[in-house]
Amino acid sequence: MTQSLRKPELLAPAGSLQHLKMAVDYGADAVYAGIPRWSLRVRGNGFSREDFAAGISYAHEHGRKFFAVLNVIPHMRRVNAFDDSLHEVAALKPDAFIMADPGLIDRAIELYPDIPVHLSVQANTVNAGTVKFWQKIGVKRCILARELSLSEIAMMREACPDMELEVFIHGALCIAVSGRCLISGLLARRDANLGACNNSCRWNYRTKNLNLVDGTGAHAAGLKDEHIEFAPSASPLDQRDLPSLYAEIEETSRRQGEWMPLEEDEHGSYLMNSKDLCALPVLKELMELGVDSLKIEGRSRSPFYAGGISRAYRLAIDALASGQPIPEESYTIVGSIPARGYTTALLEAHKPNETQDYATNAPSPGKWQVVGQILSQDEQGDLYIKVKNRFARDNKILVYTPQGPLSLDGSTLRDKNGHLTDLAPGDGYYVYLSCPQQLDLDTAVLLRDDS
Repeated sequence: MTQSLRKPELLAPAGSLQHLKMAVDYGADAVYAGIPRWSLRVRGNGFSREDFAAGISYAHEHGRKFFAVLNVIPHMRRVNAFDDSLHEVAALKPDAFIMADPGLIDRAIELYPDIPVHLSVQANTVNAGTVKFWQKIGVKRCILARELSLSEIAMMREACPDMELEVFIHGALCIAVSGRCLISGLLARRDANLGACNNSCRWNYRTKNLNLVDGTGAHAAGLKDEHIEFAPSASPLDQRDLPSLYAEIEETSRRQGEWMPLEEDEHGSYLMNSKDLCALPVLKELMELGVDSLKIEGRSRSPFYAGGISRAYRLAIDALASGQPIPEESYTIVGSIPARGYTTALLEAHKPNETQDYATNAPSPGKWQVVGQILSQDEQGDLYIKVKNRFARDNKILVYTPQGPLSLDGSTLRDKNGHLTDLAPGDGYYVYLSCPQQLDLDTAVLLRDDS
């Protein structure tokens, strides 16, 4: 008989109140949301004070937890405003603060010792000694650095058996140490460590002043380093006159003779563009290690992302805990939602081309496209839909719910006047579709399935 595994907490992102409700209803055990001005997702943060109060109540009413994120690393001119913000959020009774700055952590523990502090991934915790240090300070959980392998996590778990450990399992990765990046600050004066990252690593770059030593062209064996310069490129339209470029760069300090291909076309080169993290292939190993919390990245993604990915991992965790394999639906969800390709990143050893996306700075559209907002449903089941993206009667149309997908009959598509139509053209249109069952409109998502 297969031994059951302990279920870790499944922690999902909440970029707004709608994200929070989707994550909770689709299976997350806990959600995390950023305090405006004090978290590293300033852009797109949809939470007001009223939303925080409503979100915490919603989570608690459903038996889930709510973690408030205050993980900026502030300069002196901002520190004086911290206490007022801390008092305001503490009054709402979140289940924990997620923090990174030692000074702010010390202040939070001093003022609110009954609210646990979770150490943010920004603190870059990579060894057991660091975990034990923060445990002495009063931190209750360490969110481990994303630079750790499974074997290193295992060693830390063994060395720190009485400390909560949290690991990222899904979402975007950046070319930085635990997210602490200076590229955005240097190029655009937008400090990633204060929440203003402009994703400079996703920009397309091109080479210039590239000289091949022996002049033989594309596959010359050596390059003069001083003549290789990378700069933010212009738009693709401004690069149409650029020739395609292929070169090879050697990392000479330790790997002489091992060449990295560098390719550039009219779209540029994407040297720092990581694939997204997906830990489904190693989820069982993480559960066997006894990790306390598994975290999904994505406060800037859509509400359906928060819900769909939560359901994917909810199904997977529940199956593994009962001795069953991960269900196919989990893989279908992560493979159908837009992403940049997937990797287990540093959890496992990889060759560089297995973790980096050198071809594009845009995510794959995935198999599922959100095509409309369901505004209402009448007693006969008809859905009144505000169209967001084009779909037709002969498309495969789904409503995704916390219980899974539900197929709709495209032949019932009607325009806003109730007349049968072949097409919902796009944004600005309103249509009707029949649905065989009553839906919770707060969590139902209308999708076009292009698989």
